[in-house]
Amino acid sequence: MLRMTLGFALRRALDRQLPSGWLYLPESLTLTAETPCVLALDDEEFDDQARPVAAVRAGFVREGLDTATMEDTGACARSFQDPPTDNLLIESFEYYLQFDAFLPTPGAPAPPPWEETQRRLDREFYDLLGPERTTQGCDRDGCLRGAVSHSRLCKVHHFESIHRRRCPFDD
Repeated sequence: MLRMTLGFALRRALDRQLPSGWLYLPESLTLTAETPCVLALDDEEFDDQARPVAAVRAGFVREGLDTATMEDTGACARSFQDPPTDNLLIESFEYYLQFDAFLPTPGAPAPPPWEETQRRLDREFYDLLGPERTTQGCDRDGCLRGAVSHSRLCKVHHFESIHRRRCPFDD
């Protein structure tokens, strides 16, 4: 287990000089360059909850990121500013830690909830199916709608056949 500050760990990861392991943080919600942390090396002893025993005993119970992902969040920060500031490195690290996604731009808001994103993607797919034909009916029994181009199904039934779930639209 290696003790260090978060700023030091992120700078070492940026330079690809941080040993392989997992970063652990204290319970503190606010992360700064001076936040103490530990790097649990791959050969450490872990408890039954897959946490490094020595880190937990020392009060570092919040799981951070693995070395490779910290290197990637550093590269992400570097794409915005080279060299990145400590604040930008921490922002990139924290964004990934919180949202399991790379920082899209400095100061980015939280991404929309998955349900909202899924609904938008579903709507885009549904709209791309185009208009239903009046000359060709949907092949689904009892359906009075027209089939979309390049299909024998209406928009709703084509959506359901592709996504294997109920279509949320019926317009």
